[in-house]
Amino acid sequence: MNTYTISQKCKNKHLQFYHYEFIINELIKFNAEHAHSKRNISKTHFINHLASIVGASVSNIYSIIRDASITVRDTYLVEHTELSALAAFEKRSKNHKIPNNSKLVKAHDFIKLVETEMKSNKLSSVDETINYLILHENDKIKDMDTVSTKTFYNYIHAGKVKIKPIDLPRMLRRKPKKNDKTYISKRQKGTSITERPEHIETREEFGHWEGDLVVGPRNGQNGAYLTLIERKTRFYYMIPITSQSSKKVYIQINKLHKFYGDSFKEIFKSVTFDNGSEFSRWRDMEIKPGTKEKRTTIYFGRPYHSCDRASNENCNGLIRYFIKKGTDINTISKEKNNRY
Repeated sequence: MNTYTISQKCKNKHLQFYHYEFIINELIKFNAEHAHSKRNISKTHFINHLASIVGASVSNIYSIIRDASITVRDTYLVEHTELSALAAFEKRSKNHKIPNNSKLVKAHDFIKLVETEMKSNKLSSVDETINYLILHENDKIKDMDTVSTKTFYNYIHAGKVKIKPIDLPRMLRRKPKKNDKTYISKRQKGTSITERPEHIETREEFGHWEGDLVVGPRNGQNGAYLTLIERKTRFYYMIPITSQSSKKVYIQINKLHKFYGDSFKEIFKSVTFDNGSEFSRWRDMEIKPGTKEKRTTIYFGRPYHSCDRASNENCNGLIRYFIKKGTDINTISKEKNNRY
């Protein structure tokens, strides 16, 4: 066999026409040399060696040979089989789809706009930016081809846009769960989220909230924020309290009730907390002080399922961009809290 070197090992679907010519020419020579041999013992070795030279699999070499076999007629109209590199190349080229990146080109202006918006506001995620442009900047993008959030994230991972994973710190913080822990509380705190009516999940009705505490030092004595977010409108409360205790949480709920008056039970139809001890006075929070009248319903998410309060957890994460863990929240001024 003649020596033939390939500078770079090619994937099967990327073989060029000169590869096909080399394969077929070498096969024709091999067949000519062994035309009168009754035992074709070395053909398997020949195909394996040919595959290693070209940089393709053995099965692919056999497929090329099969596709190169064509039937032709001679001058006497007698049919016989020949090998054609061009026939194999044309047949196999039709079966390989060429990657279509036309959307990346068509939506170039929209992608550039998203990149600019995200770099001007470091807290904006891809989803927030794209949805903001669609909802509030429709006049600006009405003549542009757009891409979905998922497609934009695909472009980020593929390195096709200027936004990199390092520009999205919350993306880098996410880690896949190694296992799914199960936990059964010995003392059930209130009504489980599994008993919450299904219509609350749709976010179509106003008045259903998610809540939690964002604390400073873990001793619980240096202040905290009681955070509440309304599931439909995403209206967010960030209320400072002096300590991480069930009493302070209960007092703050009563202050909200006093502020909203009789409208409280329509505004706060339900609140979903986690299983922290700071919400252990859930029975008191459900009842209007001094009466037996129910003012809201408290639900508790499943242990180890922060996704039960996804909106609340998402917004709580944003607080940490401004207030680092371990900060004594009681030392933050009222004016600074109002700015947050």
